[in-house]
Amino acid sequence: MGIQERKDRERESMRGAILEAAMSLYLEKGIENLSIRNIAEKIEFSPATIYLYYKDKDEIFFGLYNLAFGKFLAEQQQLEKIADPYERLYTGSKQYIDWALANPKLYDLMFILQIPMDVIAKEDCVDIGLQSFDILRRTVSECIETSRIKVKDTELASMMIWNMLHGIVSLIIKRRVLVPEEAEKAMVEAMLDNFLLLIKR
Repeated sequence: MGIQERKDRERESMRGAILEAAMSLYLEKGIENLSIRNIAEKIEFSPATIYLYYKDKDEIFFGLYNLAFGKFLAEQQQLEKIADPYERLYTGSKQYIDWALANPKLYDLMFILQIPMDVIAKEDCVDIGLQSFDILRRTVSECIETSRIKVKDTELASMMIWNMLHGIVSLIIKRRVLVPEEAEKAMVEAMLDNFLLLIKR
């Protein structure tokens, strides 16, 4: 291994350690307690050292956003083995809801918090979240091609389905639902089943 390659690996290892500490703090204590100083204390570095690897807290948040989406994408990709596109769509929709409700703080990073979007807009970064939407889009396109759903426009159908899923999840995560907590699971299943029945052929 050359000197530069070793330096690059060491740098990526340090960046990974910083992100791991930041994610741990975020999950344990929330966004309000995620500061450069707190991250530095957790890994026993000086705050100045953090700035050698990340220019500011926003860049760290963008790294956490990518980590969260990476975990979600790994789950989504497991569904590609389901041959029937409508079954894949239905199973993927349930998976989306289940994963989000099991990981509410990661879901916040992915779809609620503004900071990652600001970094993407300002720095012209690649949005890994679009890869997730592409998986949905491909499944919807196959459903249309095989006449499994009524909507004929892939973009329209994909946005409709994602908006429905996001709406359900966000209302529950932010405690805006008007049903008792013990009734949430049945409500979610009923909403999902009835929505997909509306578009199914």
